[in-house]
Amino acid sequence: EPTVSVFHAFTEPTVVAPLDGASVTISGTTVDLKWESTNPDGAAPLASVYLGSTDTPPLYKAGVAALTLNVPVVKGQTYYWYVVMTDANGVMTTSPTWSFTIFEPIGIFVGAFTAEEPAEDYNYPVVFKKTSDTTLSIDAYWNSWPAVFTLNFTANTFSMALTNFGGGYEGIESGTINPANGQMVGTYTIWQTKAGVRTAIETGVHTYNKK
Repeated sequence: EPTVSVFHAFTEPTVVAPLDGASVTISGTTVDLKWESTNPDGAAPLASVYLGSTDTPPLYKAGVAALTLNVPVVKGQTYYWYVVMTDANGVMTTSPTWSFTIFEPIGIFVGAFTAEEPAEDYNYPVVFKKTSDTTLSIDAYWNSWPAVFTLNFTANTFSMALTNFGGGYEGIESGTINPANGQMVGTYTIWQTKAGVRTAIETGVHTYNKK
């Protein structure tokens, strides 16, 4: 009688790390993708890894002879990935698509905010843009000027160095940040120089609330 050989495909891959939907904090610029899949015949792992920023990620690397792959990532980006395992006979087993986001502390402080001056019952729109992992540019500081805030995520504080706005105006500000909701609360002073005399024309509190 003929001999019948039975071969087994790899089991459906399951995610190990990063967990699906996870927010991942990194100290460098890469992440280790890890998954589990076994073959009853003892075949060595052979995987194709699909990775990208959309939920239909392209092929990132084929012929991965392991259950892990180190990949470069960018803070603030969400990644989607899945794995296709192939056995010795070319039978493929595909995982679900998983996702993870690289945590970026400054991310919550980027975007459209309302700057409130409670003492004057006054508010105005301001937009914060990321200029580095710890700095934001402001388009309308004191409803008028461009400026830069530096954020300290260890102390949860921010500061604007003494800034010359032109026209004889200068300003300085420092305060606290709330990494949970993006709120910033700072004490500011604005000076004006006229005829060589520098005078503090306003001191107050700014509260920046994310829209």
